Amino acid sequence: MTAINRWDEWLILQINRPAGHSELLDQFALDVAESAFLKGGVFLAAYCWIWFDKGPRREELRRMIVASMVAALFVALAARLMQMGLPFHFRPLHAPPFGFNTPHGVHSETLNAWSSFPSDHAAFFFALSVPIWTWSRPLGVVAFCWVLVVICLPRAYLGFHYPSDVLGGAVLGIVLMVAVRGALLRTSLPGWIVRWSSLHPGLFSTVAILYALELATLFEDARHIALDALRFASKLVA
Repeated sequence: MTAINRWDEWLILQINRPAGHSELLDQFALDVAESAFLKGGVFLAAYCWIWFDKGPRREELRRMIVASMVAALFVALAARLMQMGLPFHFRPLHAPPFGFNTPHGVHSETLNAWSSFPSDHAAFFFALSVPIWTWSRPLGVVAFCWVLVVICLPRAYLGFHYPSDVLGGAVLGIVLMVAVRGALLRTSLPGWIVRWSSLHPGLFSTVAILYALELATLFEDARHIALDALRFASKLVA
């Protein structure tokens, strides 16, 4: 066993130590982990705050938000492709016994078909913290801490991810957000969308709300529909 694996197992056991002893605590962790409001909802509220900022940087910030929301889609796709393409990594919940306590309400088949590395939640929500950091350093620190404590910690407690999964996802999300957003800002696309939003506010708001809804849930509905479509197409071909 490598030093990284030993560190991973030791730290996950410290996080998971209270699990399995209190149904109330386990259910609370599960509710927080599954809450779209505490995950994407909070970040979308922050993005709306930035969008309606009336300061001198208003147009610049709006272009930044547009580029960031497009870049977030690339982050989500990259994290999922890495989960599928890299060697399969068992989650603590499904790993060979090493002292992990299975929380109440978490079933053995939960996420057992998906590799745990990197954490797509960590990648996605650490990426969404970058624009807030760009806007306000203090609020950016709050956003990064929120992702670590409210989004990632409960998922580690429940056995969905090792700390290294979270760290790998965080690095992936931050680097991709900075790179892809920077590339988009060098194009005319963000500026064009901001101008279009002023010319067609009703249509823009409709599209933005629908996209934001998917963004808040890490494109869960879109992913499920796409998988169903692929299964249906494979049956037709067969």
